Amino acid sequence: MGLVLTDLEVAHSEEFTGWIANKEVVKYSLSAFLPDRDECWVRSFISSLKDNPTTWDQAIVCDGTVVGYCGLANISKLNRSGEYYIMIGDPKFWNRGLGTLAGKKVLEFGFAKLGLHRIWLTVSELNYGGIKSYENLGFIEEGRMKDACFRDGKFHDKIVMSIIDS
Repeated sequence: MGLVLTDLEVAHSEEFTGWIANKEVVKYSLSAFLPDRDECWVRSFISSLKDNPTTWDQAIVCDGTVVGYCGLANISKLNRSGEYYIMIGDPKFWNRGLGTLAGKKVLEFGFAKLGLHRIWLTVSELNYGGIKSYENLGFIEEGRMKDACFRDGKFHDKIVMSIIDS
């Protein structure tokens, strides 16, 4: 299975629109993805990422198919930190270890190329697959934000996790 990361481009907006139209895909993702969004909104969203110097946004490509996106947000050169994020948008590619493979590439870039010291994330406590993948990458729980997420008619915690460059 060949997995590469490549710059996320507006040209990926058709795939991206399909991903966020699937409510199961975005269940634990950014709140901005939960309302119905059209391709015009997605193009604007991706363009805004391209103009943001504090993000590194990548398309996840598996065997020639764009299956998700990942990267680092809130990159702080002063604090040498960044926030990891990932979304495997195509459910046909879930549970294959792609998130962990992509995560290794993001961590390598963040630590080796950007010189970050700390990479952190937040994850919904009900996102068991995400938590398992993050733990496999070496992230450890730092704390919880109580009732920080409202999904399926209930509040639940968001877990804060991080990994420090050794």
